[in-house]
Amino acid sequence: MRSTNPAEDPAEDAATGTVARDSSVYYHSGYWNDLAQVQAYLNRRATGDPAVSWSAHLATSTGRTFAKALVLNCGNGWVERGLVAAGLVKEAVGVDFAEDLLVTARAEADAAGLPLRYHQLDTNSAAWPEDGFDLVINHAAGHHVAYVDRVFRSIAELLPDDGLFVSYDYLGAHRNQYPTAQWEAAWQANQALPAAFRHDMVYPHLPTMLVTDPTEAIHAELIMPVMRRYFEIEHFRALGGGVAYPVLTFNTAVFSHPAEEVGPVVEQVLAADDAWTDADPEGRTLFGYVVARPRRSALSDAEQLAVWTAEEGDRERLATAAGGRYYPDTFLSGLYEDLDQAKRGRAGATAERDAAVARLSHGAAVPPPLPPPPSRLARLRADPRVRAAVKRVPGARPAVLALRRWRAARAAR
Repeated sequence: MRSTNPAEDPAEDAATGTVARDSSVYYHSGYWNDLAQVQAYLNRRATGDPAVSWSAHLATSTGRTFAKALVLNCGNGWVERGLVAAGLVKEAVGVDFAEDLLVTARAEADAAGLPLRYHQLDTNSAAWPEDGFDLVINHAAGHHVAYVDRVFRSIAELLPDDGLFVSYDYLGAHRNQYPTAQWEAAWQANQALPAAFRHDMVYPHLPTMLVTDPTEAIHAELIMPVMRRYFEIEHFRALGGGVAYPVLTFNTAVFSHPAEEVGPVVEQVLAADDAWTDADPEGRTLFGYVVARPRRSALSDAEQLAVWTAEEGDRERLATAAGGRYYPDTFLSGLYEDLDQAKRGRAGATAERDAAVARLSHGAAVPPPLPPPPSRLARLRADPRVRAAVKRVPGARPAVLALRRWRAARAAR
């Protein structure tokens, strides 16, 4: 049986969507873009120059100094501090749900003497605390928004005709439930590395995500389609990540070796990522850089707007009733969940064996072992269609063979 949410369910409000109550899940190290080579790679794909960031590109390509920016889900405020300090923006307003992060943002702004203001709110509400913005920044924020249509429509209404909506965000699979072809490409790139640098790749575990951060990539797959409803896209660049992100992020081997040893490894992974992304840039990229202008005509079709509002409301209500789930599990999600359950069962059996050995050593009677509970994995293994599909899934066959050897060894004891 699939795991379900524990008692401390993620915060859910039918009016505003899912929010993460605990901000400690953010600002961890070990992500792929912590590597200098990856930063240069992202810059090149975003701007054409490894030394030019997205914000520097925005400054030079527009030739503007923006009067007032709104920064969505601003966190500790590092994005707007950089924009104001660089002279790209005169003043900025940051909004976020996490008050503890806003305390840090306010303190840093005050210490630097920057014209920044902060407001605590759920971005899903689109209840912006001020107006007069000519720039809205979505930096890794939109993929945490449940009510994407409501928020993006509101931004189009908020901006003047010459205002810009800039997005630098994750655009990949919903809740990181990657398609099989992408996971296979990442797996092969990982296997091609020297053994000392390979990542122990584990498919993202949806039940865990629903507990730790239910907002993570909640509707990343909708960001570009919904943005195109309300904005004219002036600049879009696929930043990649479909291969490199799962191979490099939290890869302890890469982050623990000296830079001179890691350099060639990272370049190899990025070359594979380049090739994978360029074959279908928007379809395969995990991240994107977008500069867009509001399209007023989209806001005048009241009938269409009502349809989109109703669709979004229905989607969120159904997901709330389903414990936060929007779609059926992917094949890989189901398979890895079953393998995870088998791994947990093996750990429990090992603990039971060790306890029995301890009792024997003290002369205590050992009760006969209980028969194993019915296994979903056993039922799946009996299905010839599943057996055929598993052969095509990276890592599944070695895991199943290991499980068989363990069972054989256990039976022989």
